[in-house]
Order: sequence, then structure tokens, then C-alpha cells
Amino acid sequence: MGGGLMQLVAYGAQDIYLTGNPQITFFKVVYRRHTNFSMESIEQTFNGTPDWGRKVTCTISRNGDLIHRVYLQVQLPEIAVNEENRDFHWINWVGHKLIKSAEVEIGGQRIDKHYGDWLHIWNELSQQPGLQSGYARMVGNAPALVYPVQGEQSKQSTTLYIPLQFWFCKNPGLALPLIALQYHEVKINLEFDSWSNLTLSKPRGNDSRNGNWPAVPNSGEPVPMQSASLWVDYIYLDTDERRRFAQVSHEYLIEQLQHTGDETVSSRNTKIKLNFNHPVKELVWVVHSKKNEDRNQWSNFSDIVDNTFLTGNTQDELGGGLIDSNLGTNIPVNTVDNELGMFEPTELGTLNEVGNTIIGEDLLGRVDVVGNNPTEKAKLQLNGHDRFAEREGSYFNYVQPYQHHTNVPALGINVYSFGLKPEEHQPSGTCNMSRIDNVSLNLTLSQNTFEDVDANGNTKNVSAKVKVYATNYNVLRIMSGMGGLAYSN
Repeated sequence: MGGGLMQLVAYGAQDIYLTGNPQITFFKVVYRRHTNFSMESIEQTFNGTPDWGRKVTCTISRNGDLIHRVYLQVQLPEIAVNEENRDFHWINWVGHKLIKSAEVEIGGQRIDKHYGDWLHIWNELSQQPGLQSGYARMVGNAPALVYPVQGEQSKQSTTLYIPLQFWFCKNPGLALPLIALQYHEVKINLEFDSWSNLTLSKPRGNDSRNGNWPAVPNSGEPVPMQSASLWVDYIYLDTDERRRFAQVSHEYLIEQLQHTGDETVSSRNTKIKLNFNHPVKELVWVVHSKKNEDRNQWSNFSDIVDNTFLTGNTQDELGGGLIDSNLGTNIPVNTVDNELGMFEPTELGTLNEVGNTIIGEDLLGRVDVVGNNPTEKAKLQLNGHDRFAEREGSYFNYVQPYQHHTNVPALGINVYSFGLKPEEHQPSGTCNMSRIDNVSLNLTLSQNTFEDVDANGNTKNVSAKVKVYATNYNVLRIMSGMGGLAYSN
């Protein structure tokens, strides 16, 4: 008897739980037929001229029946380098940061509002492995942009593609039915961040900060944005389904983002009051030290200035970035002599593409990871009662994302989830903040968060900003050609 047949006849009482009265077979494929549809990506222009620090609006045209994914396409200008902007370079993840805010509006009512910080945090938590390096290039975290230009070189024009993350962008089953909104316009409002917040250059004078050269915001004259537009994926339905969508009422369970603003703190022990509403899936918070903000290290949520930003992907300890200062002596970095802590432009080619040569995992064996999570301890209180016992910051930075998200994020991104799978649209646990009067997040922050070093090497005190975000469920009702939220704040 062959081995396969022997396994087949070795059948006992326990096998009844596995193969008794079978419901599926692995050897005959089963599929389901779907309704007929097609998709097309169509460019949408803004009302007004998009540029740094400006607000613009895009009224979504009725080219199709529903809208799904939306991408912001921005063409960064070519930068001619001179004495005024020597060593010019863009900040890390410039595509995220250039969006100060993005909101979707239906019939004049704001339905959801996102921020550049949130796009970066969500990418850190949810980006699928294998897509991270390509996504980094899409949004501008690439050597060609974040590496300083020196001498007479220029920074070439580059096109960025930034995916927006509204509820209808993430799930085709939540695509927004324009065909059912005959009397309400859909608008996407964007506010761009300022030029000085998006660019860097080497500091002038003797500002070496103990041998390191932290870049500072670029003070040169802003170069206008070359162009910006939205690319919207339209869905076209067949006749019968199109008629049904136009005639019947719709109720969508949608996801929203809540952020009540940045809380400025100057002491280690702080209590943040959370004014959130609706069933909340999870809380996400970061602490941004003023010293990192002053140097445009907006994606550095650790408690120290990062003078060793490494060009890489989101798996790098500090989120990827640029080698911009001393790594120390005898540190092998592709055999490049890192004089003054910067690569020469001619040596950049040895790095290849983002993540192909130097990534966080490879470097951890050669360079000590510096800095800590500014959150040393945290506790959530509901109406004065502890929701959980006080835990160390590492629990929220590592364990909670490990349990509930696709990725464990960069240092300093903290999560507490009320549900099992907060990335999925299917509800798996929430906390109804509308039914709780007082919600507070009690934090103990590290001392390093509030200390900086001036140009003379002296220690000085600085403040920090605590940014807390909440994702929640709400209901979008569409009937009689109009749409609106079932539950307001």
C-alpha cells in the first residue's frame, strides 16, 4: 500500500470533527459572478492656484457613478542651488507633510478631515510589507529628494503621488455614490503647508552642535509649486445597478478621524483631556519635541534630535531618512568615508534605491539606536476610573501595534486599540466616547523631551506637543439626492 493511501485509510473518531459531513472541497474551484462595472482614473483640478501655504478646493465632477480611490499628484519644482540655499534638500516624507489638512465635504457639511501627520502615522501602522519601499518613493522619501544638493547642482523636479485615506478610498464597498447625490456637491478641500516647513539646508556659521550638523529650515525665497491636482478613480455601473443606486436610500457605516488639536506641554507629568465622540476604535498619540520641530524633523517622534537619519523605509527605527551627521568612527557605510557626516553627491550612487543597500535591519548591527519613546508611562481614565493599569510607553509603541496592526511602527508612535482589528472596516470592538463625560490620557514623558542644546553646546529647556488621534464609526445617510451624517458631534 502506498503512503498516500495509508494516510487516507487512517481515519478515526477525531477526524469526524475535521472531515465529517464536508462542506467544501479544495479540488474544485468555486467562484461568484459579479455585477458588470468598469473603472477609470480621471484628473480633477482645483479652484484656485495650488501653492505652499494656500487653501484650495476641488469640486468632484460627475464623470462616473461612484468614486473610490483619490490621489493627490504634486509636481515639486526644480531648485537651482546658490549661496542662499546651499545644501538644499526636501524633508523626509515630504508628500505627507505638504498636506496640512485634507477634508471631504458633502452638501456643505464636513464629513471627515485628515492631516499630513496622520497619513504618515497610518502608513507606519498599516502599510503592507513589500509595498513600503515603493510607497516611500511615491510620497518623496527617496535619496534624490532628501539628500542635500551641493556645489552648482540643482534639485530636479519630481512628481509625487499621495493616496488620501478617506473611508471611500480604502474599501470599494464604501465607494461614494455620486449617482445618488443629485442635489449635493462633493468637495475635497486641501490646505498645503508652508515652504519653510518642507525644506532644509545646512546651518550657517559655527553651529556644529558638538560636531554634528543638524539641518535647519531653509530660509531662501520659496519656489512656487509647479502643479497639483487630484486623480479620482471613477466607477461606472451597468444599467440595472445604476438605476437601483440612484433610486434607493443608502446607509453607510463609515470611519472618521478625530483630532482636537495639538496640546503644548512643558512638564514631564501631563494630563490630556480628550474631547472625542462616537464609537472609537482606537487611540493613537505621538509627542513631538520643540527641538525636533525647529529642525523640521517632523517624522522624528523620539525624544532626541536625530543627527543620523538614514535613507530607508518605514522599517528604519526613526522612520527612514537622510545620513546628515556623524555616525562615529570606523562605521562601515558602503566603504564611504563619511567626512563631516555627509556623503558627497558623487557617492550617493552607491546607495542605489531606497532600502536596497542600507536599511534599518542591516544597520542595527553596526550603529546603536539612539533616542527613546517620549512616552515613558501612560494611563487612560474614563470618568475618573482607570481604563487600564499604568503601562510603560514601550507597551503602546510595540505590543499594541503588534497585536492589532500590520506593522510595528517607528519609535514614538503609540497605540491603544479598543477592538481586535482596527484596520478592518468590520467592527471588532469600540468605546462609545459620546456616553462618557470625561476622558483623559495621563502621560509621564522623558526628561530628554524637554532638553535641547544651543549653538554653544549649552542645555536649554524646550516644550513639546502631544498629538492625539481617534478613529471612530459614524453613519452616512444618502436619500432623496442628498447626503449627511446621522450623528453629529
